[in-house]
Amino acid sequence: MKLFLTSMAISPEQAPTFTKLVGKEPSDIQLALIENASDVYDQNSKEWANRNRDAIEACGYQVEVVDLRTFRGKREELRQKLASKDAMWLGGGNTYYLRWILQDTGADDIIKELVESGIVYGGGSAGAIVAGPTLQHFEDADDPNESPEVILEGLGLTNIVVVPHVGNEKYGEIMEQAIDRLHKDGYDTIAITDEQGVAFDMNERKIVP
Repeated sequence: MKLFLTSMAISPEQAPTFTKLVGKEPSDIQLALIENASDVYDQNSKEWANRNRDAIEACGYQVEVVDLRTFRGKREELRQKLASKDAMWLGGGNTYYLRWILQDTGADDIIKELVESGIVYGGGSAGAIVAGPTLQHFEDADDPNESPEVILEGLGLTNIVVVPHVGNEKYGEIMEQAIDRLHKDGYDTIAITDEQGVAFDMNERKIVP
C-alpha cells in the first residue's frame, strides 16, 4: 500500500514525494478530493478547507472534488468514480464524522480495496487519522457528538496511528495527550508537525520534508 499522510494538505516541499508515490507526472495524476470531514462546519468557519484545496490544486494534479453525500445508495457508482483515479485525498475536519460517512456510503470498504490494488491514499489531519487502526483518544480535538454514530475502528491501512498537529498552538498539547493514551493502549504512533508528512511505500516509511 502507498499512503501519504500529513497534518494539512500537500505543501510544495511535499509534492515531489506524493507525485513519486503515484508514479506519474503531476499533470497526468487524476486525484479524487474528499472534503466531507468539513461537512460539520458552516461555510464561514472552514476557509482552511478552501486553502487546503487550493494547495493541492497548486501541485498541478487533475483534481475532482468527490462529495460522498451525493453517493448515498450509489455504492457501485462511487466505486467506479474512485477507481478511475490515480490517487485520493481525504481532507481535514471532524475525524469521527468522516469515519461515519465513509461507512454510511460504503466508501470505507471501497477505499481499502482500491488502495490494496495500487491507488495512492492521501490524507490530511482527519484524513490521516482515519487511515490508521483507531480513532480513540482524539475526542478532545474533535467532538464525537457531531457524528451520527461514533465508530472507533479506523480503516486499518496502516497499523500505526499518525498523530497530526504536534507542536500546534491550539492542538499540540491535545495531541501529545492522545499519544500518551495511545501508547498506554499498545498502539504505535508517528507524530508530525503541521509542516510534516509521512510517506508509506509498502514496508518503508519516511517523514517529509
